[in-house]
Amino acid sequence: MDTSRMMHLKEIDTKKASAMLAQSAQLKEFAENLYETMEITLVRNQIHDIVKNHYDIGTIEDAYEIFGGYVNKSFGIYAHKDGQRQEYFIRKYKKGIGENEVKFEHALISCAKENGLDIAAGLIPTKDGSTYVKLLEENGGKSIERFFAIYEYLSGEDKYTWDTPNLNDEEYASAAEVLAVLHDATKNFDPHGLERAEPKIMDFIPTLPKTYRQFAQMELHNKFHDYYKKNLDEILEEIDRVMTLIPAEDAAKLPMNPIHCDIHPGNLKYQDNKAVGIFDFDWAKIDLRLFDVCEALVYFCSSWDEETDGRLLLSKCSIFLKAYQDKLKELNGLEPLNELELKYLPDMLSIVNVYLINWAVSAYYGDPENLNVFEYRVYLSHHIKLLRYIKRHLADITEMVKTI
Repeated sequence: MDTSRMMHLKEIDTKKASAMLAQSAQLKEFAENLYETMEITLVRNQIHDIVKNHYDIGTIEDAYEIFGGYVNKSFGIYAHKDGQRQEYFIRKYKKGIGENEVKFEHALISCAKENGLDIAAGLIPTKDGSTYVKLLEENGGKSIERFFAIYEYLSGEDKYTWDTPNLNDEEYASAAEVLAVLHDATKNFDPHGLERAEPKIMDFIPTLPKTYRQFAQMELHNKFHDYYKKNLDEILEEIDRVMTLIPAEDAAKLPMNPIHCDIHPGNLKYQDNKAVGIFDFDWAKIDLRLFDVCEALVYFCSSWDEETDGRLLLSKCSIFLKAYQDKLKELNGLEPLNELELKYLPDMLSIVNVYLINWAVSAYYGDPENLNVFEYRVYLSHHIKLLRYIKRHLADITEMVKTI
């Protein structure tokens, strides 16, 4: 073999390999820092451009990213106009959201505020009267639409997140009252043909098994994937079970209403033991009112503490449900949960929990290279524990509902 025109594949000794690995780590860190810097630069420029070209709120003094969300990007800004400094909230919507979904959300917020939900963050109109701005953004050599909206900045304290529901009893009751006011304020909402892309809950759950089996076939080797595959049969059995819990003829009788669909402690602001602000309506849709109430119970009243993780705190559920019912009686508009809804409330808790398992699973497998394996394993583990708890304590939950 004539090797004179060939490149010799030289063996690299351990010392040199170690040095090259260290250099690679430095390059990786540099690339990550460069990407982060350019991402910050892009979004800052986008915010400045939309405020300057589309809004009449003055000039931006400062802008800050607000962390905690998992889907959209959120920012707080200070704007200066006519000698006044004002705070605003800016949302950069997730990739792929449809324009009609944005329109639906904004129309629902406006309806809610006009009809009694005065603690929701109102939308700031653009110069041409729209509630959002659409920009083109380069993504993998293609231009995609990105949507931005500016809201009033709500006062109050961000005390909790969706996985730290450590409210006191007054806050539990106040949060339930806010949900009741939202449901009452939107009971006559006319979407004018707009809707969220996600199907209604009773149509959505049967679509999950096929996708879940596909996830299990992914070539991943980590703690999340191993835990998911270990528990997949139980998850699929639970999906089969919950699809039979509410007969179709009874499901058709359950009241439909605009719902928040992401109602958790982190989407409220608090002051003096009261909920004083509600936001993040981007998951909102028209669906079973009972689904929204039960999602609130799962989010607000399930324990994330290490020793009690996955338990439903029935005493807190009782506080929440009673406050919700009493507020609707006081408003004398939308009826409180009726007999049929109360009958199926324990079953809907299981359906909601399957829905939230889907959030954890779909979110992780949608971006497994960038999401934290251990963080999402905790989320999935919490809801699998809750799945088992609800099934074991159906009688206790039923008795709690009877006390409302």
